[in-house]
Amino acid sequence: MSMSKQLKLFWVAFSISFVGALPIGTLNTSVANFALNNDFAGAAWFGLAAILVEVVIVRIALVVLDQLVRLKKLFKLLSIVFCVAILVLAYKTLEAAFHMRNFQDVLPFVGMNPFYSGLLLSILNPLHLPFWMGWTAVLKSRGVLSSETRAYNIFIIAIGTGTLLSFIIYGVAGNYLMDLLKAQHNLINWILGLTLLLTGLVQAYKLIAAQLLINKNQMKKSAQILLVFVITAGIALASCTQKFKPKLNSQQGINFKTVSLADAQALAKAEKKPLFVFAHASWCPTCKQMEQEVLIKKELGDVYNAKVVNVAIDIDSPDGKKLQAVYPIRATPTLFFFNADGSPARKLEGFTKAEVLLAEEGELK
Repeated sequence: MSMSKQLKLFWVAFSISFVGALPIGTLNTSVANFALNNDFAGAAWFGLAAILVEVVIVRIALVVLDQLVRLKKLFKLLSIVFCVAILVLAYKTLEAAFHMRNFQDVLPFVGMNPFYSGLLLSILNPLHLPFWMGWTAVLKSRGVLSSETRAYNIFIIAIGTGTLLSFIIYGVAGNYLMDLLKAQHNLINWILGLTLLLTGLVQAYKLIAAQLLINKNQMKKSAQILLVFVITAGIALASCTQKFKPKLNSQQGINFKTVSLADAQALAKAEKKPLFVFAHASWCPTCKQMEQEVLIKKELGDVYNAKVVNVAIDIDSPDGKKLQAVYPIRATPTLFFFNADGSPARKLEGFTKAEVLLAEEGELK
């Protein structure tokens, strides 16, 4: 195995592992949680255990695939299953992107020893085995990964290194990185969904081409056409993505004034009421989740509509940019609370529950 092939294998496996570990989940969130609590030893032990389980699973996948190669019919069937699985995952991801669905993270085994917690969470991860068996099959079919022991060792080291780097980034960047990725979660869904879709379609085409004995030149031209089609379809779907806009006249929840920030501030001062500013973005799934699950609640409407002046500001609008110039916004949504005299009282970031909003209103002057 030449040096150039070794470097290519390492880079490809490293990239797959690193990018695959970036989306927010229980593993990287747990690492960030340890770091944010200044338990860097716990973060290290947790990450080590999670990576250990992952590389063991990859080694199992390599052994299984080596055995299946000898059974060509079974290997072909497994390739079809992987192809279908990738396409289903692509559909689910793109559907989530189109409907701007969000995710919620729960950290299990919080009080457990970090090493054992990392082992359990990584073992219970249902995506490890199909994810790496799928990618292993793809890389073997493309000749990137050979059946040599050295190639397997490089493959495993690269995977462990990629996951390790993502854990280090989460440990260092912590809360900021999670806020950033949550804010851009819809964009990440589109990118991952289109990548999975393209991978699945290419694999499906190769399986069909093998049966129809299509030559390489025909495959190359068809792949180029397929790439253009997927990109065009992705752009078209992205442009149709539902945009978030708060319901300004909710029948039972908070009613937002359809005025500028300056007019809302003037109105709050004239009526001697506190001001609530809901800073949102049209591309923000968490904003939509708050609108659907929190802002429509009657107990909030009863209090805020009577005692507070409420205004929703799109951070990408001219009014939103003025707001950001005075009060920097690093996450969406950001909730600003001002006392009746105009003085800033409180700023909350991200998804906020109704009981928290009720408590905040009680603290306003």
